[in-house]
Amino acid sequence: MSSLATHLILVLVTIYVSFTNGAPKSSFFIYRYDLEGIKNRPVTRQVHPMILARRSLREMTGQSIKDEELMSLFEAARWAPSHFNTQTWRFVYAKRGSKYWDQYLDALSPGNRKWAKNAGVLMVVLSKLTNNYKGRKEPVPSHSFDTGSAWMAMALEGTARGLVVHAMGGFDPKKAADMIGLKSKEYRIEAMIAVGIRDKSVGPEKTTQRNEVEKFISEGIFTEKLK
Repeated sequence: MSSLATHLILVLVTIYVSFTNGAPKSSFFIYRYDLEGIKNRPVTRQVHPMILARRSLREMTGQSIKDEELMSLFEAARWAPSHFNTQTWRFVYAKRGSKYWDQYLDALSPGNRKWAKNAGVLMVVLSKLTNNYKGRKEPVPSHSFDTGSAWMAMALEGTARGLVVHAMGGFDPKKAADMIGLKSKEYRIEAMIAVGIRDKSVGPEKTTQRNEVEKFISEGIFTEKLK
């Protein structure tokens, strides 16, 4: 099936879902595909175009993000899978121009601060290490894994809306913990995220590639194939 035919089918499915799941009837108009990202990522097997479209872009306009759009990103994260449905993810955010903004920006590494200053929202992503089960506090072994699932759901939703949703590991964990008032050792700060309106006026951004599937899979017995 051609990429155009696939795109048309996906649009029709989006329209159908929009009209049957209680969403606003015009909601399908907000979704789009980043053809630049898709066409520059050759695949050897067919996958959903939105997976290819998701990129860690950096060029943003500096405009604010509407509250409704921001909450839709959290709604997407809400539906991520997790161990026994423990839902270990937590998000703390600062909107551009708020009293928290400068602290969040300062927590980033200099390299990330340089471009993330043009975001509309900055976030701290945490995972909860434990869960209360039948009155007992038990560890959640997959807390980071599950929180990563929530992040990916958010990233795909943002990509579908044409937003930049860029996760970052370059930040000062102590500054991040202090600024959000985190004192409990039952949480781990996993990452920070920049969300913004994409600025296309600066030209195309680099599209990164990935290892071939055969390089990171093994059948039966694990074998490291990447040197």
